[in-house]
Amino acid sequence: MKNISNVDINRERLERWLSETNLTPGSRLPSERELCELLDTRRMTLRQVLLELEVASLIFRKNRSGWFIAPKRFIYNPKAQSSFNAEARAQGRQPFWGYLEEEQCEVPPLNVAKAFSDNSRSYRVTGWCGLDGHKVFYHESYIDADFAPDFIKKINNQSFADVWEKEYGQFLSIKSMLFKPVKIPDQACKELGVAPNSFVILVEKHRATREKRVVQVDFEYWRLESVELYIQDE
Repeated sequence: MKNISNVDINRERLERWLSETNLTPGSRLPSERELCELLDTRRMTLRQVLLELEVASLIFRKNRSGWFIAPKRFIYNPKAQSSFNAEARAQGRQPFWGYLEEEQCEVPPLNVAKAFSDNSRSYRVTGWCGLDGHKVFYHESYIDADFAPDFIKKINNQSFADVWEKEYGQFLSIKSMLFKPVKIPDQACKELGVAPNSFVILVEKHRATREKRVVQVDFEYWRLESVELYIQDE
């Protein structure tokens, strides 16, 4: 007969309690001290339980703020031609976003420089996107400034897709993508409220014109509990 560990027992107890209390997404859980008392368990065991529930995307942690009920995952098809905002609304979610930095980049990352045409100047734009009041990913994007002069002056809180279409008459497609788990960068950690050294999902996308020229490279750092990747041709 399989032995049941204290972690398994307490995970079952906590899952039952969460189901019975029916907390809404975004609701804050009791403190770890209160949860230890509720489950009559040690802090070390509780933390293992919380980490397992985080991996299962049932809860998430905000640095220095505690544990919260996770919203449902965003079903993300990186090959979709529509914008993040349109995809979110189609799933009944409320997207919101903000830009942090919009600047000319003197020394872009090596893989960005290789992706763009030789000696191209680059713009760097950073920001974040959220769903239903919860920030889900931080992005760092690079634009070919020779192909799209004054791009950063034309953003005005528009989506990149809108700027490309309205200002440059371009509909970009994705030429290549890379997915991998990485330790969260410092700036992304600060914006998303993730604990330092946490792992996130990096989605790197190279966007190209109809002529297959890469003119935008995106690095998106997604909270693990926030997204489910689903690749499908449109």
